[in-house]
Formats: sequence, structure tokens, C-alpha cells
Amino acid sequence: MTDRTVSEQASSGETASGRFLGRVITLGVASGIACYRAVDLLRDLQRDGARVRVILTAAAAELLRPALFEALSGERVGTALWDGWPEGENVGEFARFPHLDFARGIDALVVAPATANVLGKAAHGIGDDLLTTTLLAVDSRQTPVLFVPSMNHTMHHHPAVSANRDLLRERGCSIVAPGEGPLACGEYGTGRWPGNSAILAALDRLLNGSRRLEGRHVVVTAGRTEADIDPARTLTNRSSGKMGFALARAAWRHGARVTLIHGPTAVMPPPFVEVVPVRTSAEMGAAVRSALPGSAHLWMAAAVNDWQPAQVAERKLKRGEWDGVLRLEPGEDILARAVVERDPGTIVIGFAVETDDVEVRAREKLKAKGCDYLVANNPLEAGAGFGHDTNRVTLIDEDGSRVEFERMAKEALAERLVAHVLDHAGARAAR
Repeated sequence: MTDRTVSEQASSGETASGRFLGRVITLGVASGIACYRAVDLLRDLQRDGARVRVILTAAAAELLRPALFEALSGERVGTALWDGWPEGENVGEFARFPHLDFARGIDALVVAPATANVLGKAAHGIGDDLLTTTLLAVDSRQTPVLFVPSMNHTMHHHPAVSANRDLLRERGCSIVAPGEGPLACGEYGTGRWPGNSAILAALDRLLNGSRRLEGRHVVVTAGRTEADIDPARTLTNRSSGKMGFALARAAWRHGARVTLIHGPTAVMPPPFVEVVPVRTSAEMGAAVRSALPGSAHLWMAAAVNDWQPAQVAERKLKRGEWDGVLRLEPGEDILARAVVERDPGTIVIGFAVETDDVEVRAREKLKAKGCDYLVANNPLEAGAGFGHDTNRVTLIDEDGSRVEFERMAKEALAERLVAHVLDHAGARAAR
């Protein structure tokens, strides 16, 4: 898993979204070497709108001073069970019972990093410091508790630590799996900080997601495809993949197992989805046919080449040696084939980019392809289409109805599109 913060997410199509606006998060920081990453996590949670209160274990406070987190959070940092017992009256909002203060009125408790020590105490009900007593004071059936383990790979795979993780999951807690790679100790293995993008996505699903697609498989295509002209040149388009990646995130947020098939792109794929990178239309078609059986939805958001060179030159075509005429032939129609080969009940959503008579041509494509829905947009409109973080689309149903979505962030639009298809399909099935 790639380590990324919000400041690095411009290349991933993600931006500070306000997804935690108004939320109160308690962030518990244990003493793993990755604890310095919690500073960036705090800032990223704040950028997404959260109010963050921090607990440092005594050992973590030896590595990172509480004053750092107090300066960034604007909140008093808890470090010991006695922190809330000043002489006389309480100071500000800090309660006389700090473990309850950090557990009450919160929307989630995130422990990052979570050491083997903290995991073991949490699993077995041991509360001997502020963080572990706060964990006991939070009901994980009502308030999400998210652990982010980070430790040496041998410790991570130790049977006792593995059993503790399983026990916490059984009790309703969530765990973000650590990444694999070089570790601070100089060894290589599983135990790295998974990256803020993964942590934020997991928390987003807990706080804002649903289970409407739980246990179901959703396939999403994204980005462009390339068709070779010669060894140095390709025929392609300007699709960035941002819309498809946003759809993959939205489907995962609703509980789906997601397969994301994407062409060449500079955008980092979202965490927690199966990623299948391809380059050509033939590769994308094969990947779609492999993933399609048993799927609930297919979102064909990729901009697949309609045309490809009739013949690929074996050597680079040079000026003066080539007449400049490029003969093309139709490429594979992945969408039409998927509609024919899908399982009964699989919903197929196609996409169309049109610059003239957009809705008329979109309806023609919907009928010709036989898909259930078609999403159409005009790249000539400001803030819509390729490369933008925003889009404006019209969703047309096979029954002829239409919904127009005004320009909005692609992340928000993806959520609206997925929710609409779920609502509409559910209503249609209930008739």
C-alpha cells in the first residue's frame, strides 16, 4: 500500500472532501516507530472536516511531545489517567474522568499506530492507561473503533497477535491491514504504516458508507486505452480515469467487492479494491470478460478506443517514408459484448462522450448497446469531461427516464450515481 497524505492526493483524483465535517474523532497514538505518521493523519482528518482529540501513550509521548499535537489540534492532549484531575474545578471541557471524556460524544476512535501491546490489552479487556481505558469505555457496536497495526513483521505474524486481531474483529472493531515493504528495523515484511489514504478510506466507509452492496461484486472500468501505430506511437484519448476511480471508491464505500480495470493513467488507484491494469482495448475486453461472471454491476466508465490502426508498423514510421495516411478499423465493442454475455440480473451502465446532440445520441447508444443505463456528458462544457475533478452528466435509463446532474466533484457525482442506480433498481425489482 502506498503511503500518501491528502497533500499528495492531487495525483490520485482525491481532494479534501469534507467527508468528516462535524465529526469528532479520538485519535489514539501508541509508541510504534510509525507514530510520527500520526501527525499527518491528524492534519488529514482536519482537512476533511473532523475535530480531532488526541491520546498519547506514555511511551509515545517520549517519541513525540504532546505539545506538537496540542498545537495542531487546538485541543488538550491526554497522556495519563490523572490528566483530568486538577485542583479545584475542571479546566475548560476536560472532564474529571478523562477516559470517559475521550470516549463520550465522539463519532469514532482511531488507534494509529496500534502496537502489539495495545492490541493485546484491547482484546483482553485490560485498561491500565488512558488509551486502553478509553477503549473499554467505547461500545464498538455503536461507535466505530478502527485499529491501524504497525510493527515488526515477526510480531505482526505472531500467533498471539493474530489471535488478538481476530478477537477484536469478532467484537465489532475494524482493522486496516499494514503494508508490506522495508521496515524501520531494517528487515522486510508486513507491518508498515498502510498510508493515510487507506486509513481515511476505511474510516469513511465506517462513518459514511452502507451495506447496500455487501457481499456483491462490482466491476468498474476507467481511463483510456491505447492502440499502437508503430513501436513509438499510439492512438489514444485524454481520459484521466478520475470518474471511474471515483465510482470504484463509491461502490466499495457501499460494501461491494470491487474490481477496477483501468488503462494508462497518472492517477493512483483507490485502496481496498482489486486493481487490473491494462493498456489496449483487447486487454480491457479480456479483463472485463474474466471479471464479469457473478457481478452485480458493471460500470463501463473507460474511454475505450472506437478505432484502431488496421495494421501496426513493425518499425517507426518516418517523415518522408510514410504517406501520412493512417487506415483505421473498428475496435472491439466491449460494452455491447458484455451486455450479451452478462449473467441474468447483472446491471450494466455505459458511458458516452458526445459533443453534438448529446442526449439524442446517448439515447441511440443506449438502445444500440442494450445496457440498463447510460451516462452522457459533453467534454466541451466547462468543468466537465476529461482531466477535470468535476463533471456534469445526464443519466438515462432503459425505460426512457432521465436524471440530470449539475456540475459537481467527481467523487460526489460517483456517490450520487451509485446511489441512484441502487435506488432505481430496487424500486424496479419491487414492482
